[in-house]
Amino acid sequence: MKEERNDYNEEENIVELVDDDGNTFRFEHLMTFEYKGGWYCALTEVKDAEEGEDDEGEEVAIYRIEGEEDDERLVQIEDDDELDEVFAEFCAQYEDFEDADEAAALDGKE
Repeated sequence: MKEERNDYNEEENIVELVDDDGNTFRFEHLMTFEYKGGWYCALTEVKDAEEGEDDEGEEVAIYRIEGEEDDERLVQIEDDDELDEVFAEFCAQYEDFEDADEAAALDGKE
């Protein structure tokens, strides 16, 4: 499933994706990262207040970024091996990112 449009609200860090069928989904942008020469975007779905929190925790969706800067598309990763590799890289980079934020807060730099 290719995503046809993505609208980004920078203040809230929210991305709205519209699929091929016209369905809109809201995601919080976690991070964009490079891996093996490709660019990827990690998102987590924004839950409505009525949905509440589930016991499973946050699910992370990772998309490959394709196209040029003015015409970028988020594309699902179909290959399970690639997805596993990219997800492991996301986990490593996100942990480093979180550790840096926590360290900056402790140092009073944030």
